[in-house]
Amino acid sequence: MSRTVSYKGFTIRPAPEHLADTDRWSVKLFISSSAPNREKSKKFYTADEFATEEEATAHCIALGQRIIDGEFPGLSVG
Repeated sequence: MSRTVSYKGFTIRPAPEHLADTDRWSVKLFISSSAPNREKSKKFYTADEFATEEEATAHCIALGQRIIDGEFPGLSVG
């Protein structure tokens, strides 16, 4: 279900994980930026859980956009 989203020169790749013990989905995503001769990728995750993979994926994308926009002090794609 995961899809890749381009946003402001970055690529957000949702990678929600199924939590078998609770039958819920966790939030994990990768944000990458391509530069000549080098691609930089950074992993982000939260303790949030969702009932479906679709909900977790949507949250991954929204969270990635907010991180790129600088809305979380201490979290950076740089």
